[in-house]
Amino acid sequence: MLIYQLLIRLLSPLIVAMIIVDAIKRQGGWSFILQRLGLYYPACPQCDSPIWIHCASVGEVRAAEALIRAVLAKNSPVSILITTSTPSGQQLAQQLFADRVTYRYLPLDWPYAIRHFIRRHGPSSLWIMETELWPNLYHIADRKGLILTIVNGRLTEKSLKAPKWLKAAFRKALGHVQQILARSQLDADRYHTLGAPSEKIKVIGNLKFANLKALADSPKPLSRPYVLFASSRDREELPVTEAWLSLNRSELLVIVPRHPQRRDEILSALAKYRDCIAVRSLGETSDDKTRIYVDDRFGVLMAYFQHAEVVIMGGAFTPRGGHNILEPAAYGKAVITGADMSDFLDEMALLKAHDAIIQIESTDQLATALTELLEDPVKRQQIGENARRVIENQTGIIETYLTHLKHSPFI
Repeated sequence: MLIYQLLIRLLSPLIVAMIIVDAIKRQGGWSFILQRLGLYYPACPQCDSPIWIHCASVGEVRAAEALIRAVLAKNSPVSILITTSTPSGQQLAQQLFADRVTYRYLPLDWPYAIRHFIRRHGPSSLWIMETELWPNLYHIADRKGLILTIVNGRLTEKSLKAPKWLKAAFRKALGHVQQILARSQLDADRYHTLGAPSEKIKVIGNLKFANLKALADSPKPLSRPYVLFASSRDREELPVTEAWLSLNRSELLVIVPRHPQRRDEILSALAKYRDCIAVRSLGETSDDKTRIYVDDRFGVLMAYFQHAEVVIMGGAFTPRGGHNILEPAAYGKAVITGADMSDFLDEMALLKAHDAIIQIESTDQLATALTELLEDPVKRQQIGENARRVIENQTGIIETYLTHLKHSPFI
């Protein structure tokens, strides 16, 4: 813990510089800089002992969506404060909940910043979504009397491979948590290995299933049939594009990158194919020559999922751990993903056990997998229906979580 405290102080100038660069890159503005540094928070008239829910970014906001809606639906006087670490996460939260909750950026893990934040907002409890382990945040929140719960807790193998001094800091932080509501037994075992007392850990299930019961019905985003490459990451767009172009199909390949601000990077990687690429943010529309359509907007994936012929899920063709495969599965889509789904092992195991997903070892196998699905609509539909049934069979998650969060004031 001593090494951790020394490092966050010694590295402060570098951290400040990184926050400023991040604010420019992600278009977070002054509010992002000031709040992340713990310097200023606007008045919060709605903050009356709020439930503080921290969602690091977009994925955690989506995971928390159904739970937050369930809390709001109880019509109790409780207020909710959502913190994120990224502008995209806050933007999504604002889209989902409008003025029904209060939004802030989480301060960095400096003691003065955490204390300032808690004094300013006066939360009664803190729900940490999924993974975030911040030693000073946990310690100070506990000392201030907050009831601290890790919700939909997940932990990757990478966390267990952290340096000894950092794992020691994590272990001490977990001692301040009242309960860890884990999404799977594997995650529960990892929290225990990291040092969390077993009596504080409960396996509840994946909260993300709760968001899939009533998916929005969206209009078709494009008139042409298309295959969707969702949540693409760097070094993935080029090999996937080349595999697609080798098929010479009439459908479009739609690329929706994980981070929309990567547009120029993507176009640079695909420069030799620029004549057949159209980009949404540049006002370019699809025509007869267009083979690839890049939609670099935020919040458009659900409509694309619903109407895709096939979904290629990114983040797994390079060592990134994969991305959420449950949303296209809930729409009954045949999904192809790559080898590294290490952040979604349980979801993959569940879908694979029901023949509800296709996993390939590398993009070298992508052309074959796409051809099989696009030329065999019966197989494509069967895989999609298997996936839909898997999602529909996961019920009761929200009420189970609410039962274990009964110490919060809205119950």
